[in-house]
Amino acid sequence: MAALAAAMLAVPAANAGLLDPVLQFALPTCGATVYPFKQFGDSNAYYAIPNNGFESGATGWSLAGGAKVAYGNEPFYINGIGGHSLSLPAGASATSPGFCINLLDPVLRMVARGSNGGQLNVQIVFHGLTGNLTGVLNYKTISGSGSWAPTDPVSSQLALPLLTAYAQVRVTSSSGTWTIDDVFEDPSVFRVG
Repeated sequence: MAALAAAMLAVPAANAGLLDPVLQFALPTCGATVYPFKQFGDSNAYYAIPNNGFESGATGWSLAGGAKVAYGNEPFYINGIGGHSLSLPAGASATSPGFCINLLDPVLRMVARGSNGGQLNVQIVFHGLTGNLTGVLNYKTISGSGSWAPTDPVSSQLALPLLTAYAQVRVTSSSGTWTIDDVFEDPSVFRVG
């Protein structure tokens, strides 16, 4: 796997598309893909992590510090018509259900609304083949603007330990009140956006 990863990094971006079929076979994706962020100029395919829009309540998610599923959906309906989202007061956190991941994932994106100046920390929690914790990646800190908006794509290619079987995303409001909805992972080996 290390040799394959090194070879992929050596491929110039202009030729990356030629290798996608080979790389997708070697590094399979983890579900049906959709294009939820296309209206924002992101033409990459994504797949939904389990219960990504909180329409099944908190099923599969671990909530702490006052986090709860609330009424109200992000206004762009990128995941279709829904009526729920995740509310995170300051200090609250939520950890997603486990989701499939391959060597070049994850690239995550979601829709979020945070208090103006608030901070949302995003972490990826990696688990090994036996379910053991293999690492936690402090992924990104997002600043709130008071309005709903898609987050920037959050990427960390090759940050994944080689023996990872699945991952989880953990969001924590370090300051301000946050609402998140529609969490997606981009399984593409090479991003075009």
